[in-house]
Amino acid sequence: MAETQITDQTILVALLAEEDRTSLATILARSNWKVRFVRTFRDTQKALRALPGVVISEREFSDGRCWQDLLWEMQKMDFPPALIVADRLADERLWVEVLNLGAHDLLAKPFDVQEVLYAVSTAFQRTENARLVAGPETGEAHREIPGNENAGSHCWYRVTRLSTQGRNTEVHHDKASD
Repeated sequence: MAETQITDQTILVALLAEEDRTSLATILARSNWKVRFVRTFRDTQKALRALPGVVISEREFSDGRCWQDLLWEMQKMDFPPALIVADRLADERLWVEVLNLGAHDLLAKPFDVQEVLYAVSTAFQRTENARLVAGPETGEAHREIPGNENAGSHCWYRVTRLSTQGRNTEVHHDKASD
């Protein structure tokens, strides 16, 4: 498989089983997203440096690391991609844990086409929204509020990272004065 350049429209896939990789490749081939496959936790860490928009990961890697270790690594990034965890034993307990710790979603194996496409598209939206709100340079974004009765009103979004242990951000909405 040829090396895929990672961009913010790239899905980084860290799956061990060849049947899972093939299934996901078939599903994602219908999209315009670029897909890069890796197998190990270490390779996943290296590929994260290129800033993919979404990461789909095994629940557990062969070296004993797990999706929580990956999430921890991702949360150290300025603009972490959304993480989707994949597992054959996807139950309510794991789903709650995945969401509570800050990952985007949980996919059950074998993969369902509609579930994969929905999870990935909403994950890209989550990543893009986080980057838009934070702004690439200043951490601030300035936007007009559509439909506001006060013409010319603006809203400032200030995002402050409170902790690298979770997606703890504080968003202040301050109406600009005239």
